[in-house]
Amino acid sequence: MTIPKLLVVAILLSIIPATAYAVVATHSSQAPSVSSTKLVSLSIAVSGNATAIGNDSVAHVPANQVLPTVATEASAQSSPSARADVSVSAKISDQNDAVMQFNVTSVTLKIGSTIYTGINGTGIFNQHSLIVVMHASVSSGSSSGMLILIGHASASLTANGSTTVIFSSPQSKLASSDFLSLKGTLTIS
Repeated sequence: MTIPKLLVVAILLSIIPATAYAVVATHSSQAPSVSSTKLVSLSIAVSGNATAIGNDSVAHVPANQVLPTVATEASAQSSPSARADVSVSAKISDQNDAVMQFNVTSVTLKIGSTIYTGINGTGIFNQHSLIVVMHASVSSGSSSGMLILIGHASASLTANGSTTVIFSSPQSKLASSDFLSLKGTLTIS
């Protein structure tokens, strides 16, 4: 008779935590809700300047300094830079009211006359902080690299539309090659 009572207690204890979790998860105001509009694609079209990494005019942090030095206007004007254009096409893989995650299906980066292309990458668009982050592998001939874009949108997008996006240097770059300063449009549909 002791074993059936023990079995009932074990079953009850295994059911109660799962039920309590299910109730909390479905009624929690902390959980992000799924966006009511199902968006499927995201595109980014930006242009600006590329500056070769290692150029002395780019802000850097010496070993004995806590904050980066600020490049002066004169040094920025004398630094060699090339025109840069980036276009990204992506499919939205997951979204809620807080974050939109996307998988890059096509990316083209043009720095001067060199064209880099790629077909894989990932990114997020945080609807609260308006931060946009994207990483994608790109190549041009025998050279390849990681395109890293970290920027700020001017508005959140929970429905079809577009907003201005700015990707600043040195956070945005073609790793080990160029810092990128870009401005343009982020569009979702």
